[in-house]
Amino acid sequence: MNRTAIQASAPRLQRGAALFVSLMFLIILTVIGLSAANVGVLQERMAGNVRETNEAFQEAEATLREIEQTLGNCVAGAAGCPLGGIPIWSEAQSDLGLSRNACTLEGPTVSPDDWPWLTAPATGNEYVVIALTDAGAGGTIFGSACRPMNELNDTAIEEYFLVAARATGPQGVGEVVVQSIFFWPE
Repeated sequence: MNRTAIQASAPRLQRGAALFVSLMFLIILTVIGLSAANVGVLQERMAGNVRETNEAFQEAEATLREIEQTLGNCVAGAAGCPLGGIPIWSEAQSDLGLSRNACTLEGPTVSPDDWPWLTAPATGNEYVVIALTDAGAGGTIFGSACRPMNELNDTAIEEYFLVAARATGPQGVGEVVVQSIFFWPE
């Protein structure tokens, strides 16, 4: 066979092998591109949820600070406390089934939906306030585990409150509940 005959028969022997290989590479690149786009969409959703949760946390913190400011004014004797009657710890324990040694409204049988939520005047978010003083018979102060031990038997000059606030992000995603022990020295 001469050289011209070999060159002329070579394309006929391949019969589309280059096309097949190039199509396989194209399919692989398409799958890689689609998975990269899917990952990008998921990361965007996760970032949006984090933003919603952060905004809900900031709203809950603002409500917490609003209620603490109002509590300070009420304890200091400002006229017309807008918070109304504040339950004491023993009432909250019996109503919500809380442990005496807990310093939080969370419990094994208690969920935030069971809490006696009120609406904050300025932020419009929900809050709960509980006085951490239990005045017993004869004015004896029993207190709660959240109150420092050296102050359980004094005349309750200081005031302690458990304050909780909750808020939801702007799109209704990311509900956040924050709690604090608020101390007001008289």
